[in-house]
Amino acid sequence: MSTARGPRDRRTSRAGSRPAGPARRTAARPGGRTRPVVAPSVRQAPVHVRRLITLGVLLVLMTLVVAPALSGFLRQRADISALRQEIETEQQEITALEGELERWQDEDYVEQQARERLRFVKEGETTFTVIDDTGSDYTETLPGMAPVSDDVIADSPWYGQVWESVKIANEGLPETTEP
Repeated sequence: MSTARGPRDRRTSRAGSRPAGPARRTAARPGGRTRPVVAPSVRQAPVHVRRLITLGVLLVLMTLVVAPALSGFLRQRADISALRQEIETEQQEITALEGELERWQDEDYVEQQARERLRFVKEGETTFTVIDDTGSDYTETLPGMAPVSDDVIADSPWYGQVWESVKIANEGLPETTEP
């Protein structure tokens, strides 16, 4: 029985008579085909073990390749989510500011704000300012307080009252001499 040697068997010598590697024996297989028998000194792992090892190595390599890309992807998705939340918050703030701007277009609202914030009044109106609603009278000077004069409170605008209070507060300080 002769074995056909084709392009797969490249271990033959140039003469083609003997294999170039270690001596191999052939064992008969059912169906008339022969297969090489490996010498007992060289031991190979079973096919399923080699396949499991190959699969494990491939999984490790894939993990090493995919892990950084997956980490970057997840980090970018978290950044995108945070930016979308920030955009939504800023859109709500813009909507609130546009509503406030729309209110300032109304003359009644502007008049109300001028009355509340700046204490503006129309001609002929009388204003009353409640300084202390507890009933205590603070016209008397308290220890550490500068005396309050009637000319400060008399018909002056608010900025005049502020300036007078600054001057009164300065009067209570001792004079400093400059070197």
